[in-house]
Amino acid sequence: MKTLLVYAHLLAACVSVGILLLQDLALAKSRGAPLSGKAIEELRKAADIMFAALVILWVTGLALVIHGYLENPQQYLMNEKLWAKFTVVSLLTLNGLVLHYFSFPRVICPRGLLGRSALEQSLIATTGAISSTSWLFACFLGIARPWNYTASYQFVMLVYAALVIAAIIVATKIMHSMRLQALPLLTDRVQLASSRSK
Repeated sequence: MKTLLVYAHLLAACVSVGILLLQDLALAKSRGAPLSGKAIEELRKAADIMFAALVILWVTGLALVIHGYLENPQQYLMNEKLWAKFTVVSLLTLNGLVLHYFSFPRVICPRGLLGRSALEQSLIATTGAISSTSWLFACFLGIARPWNYTASYQFVMLVYAALVIAAIIVATKIMHSMRLQALPLLTDRVQLASSRSK
């Protein structure tokens, strides 16, 4: 039973990370332009699959914790890395709600990502960076056995925070670069529209 739970847990994690990276790549290639109907449909399907995978991760993760506790009730819950992983997955879940209700509708809007305000673009980039980092770090914690009973909760969360901050800085800089590259094109469109109106 434990082997099956671990297999389902890892499979859900692999599916989620694979889809996440593919969608991040697809969004990067779009350069903030309005998405096609096909691309939006693919994003919706990816979101549904990742939601299902997240549910499986929670169910199998909790089942593994219960199993581990029953096997070793005196020490199992003393593993601070375990609590750090639950914290990361909880933050990942909360960020997923923000992605679903805030970022996703703005990414698929007819104006495209670059059609949003600079603040909205930064917030979308931030939620995306938190999502990618959290998924990858949660998977890392799942295999970081040398940290079991050795790494403190504070240390693990400090590493996580540093990675999240670095990812947010990179994501916002990329968004800023995309915005600067789009300015000449936007100016040309405005000038063309102005000339036609005359």
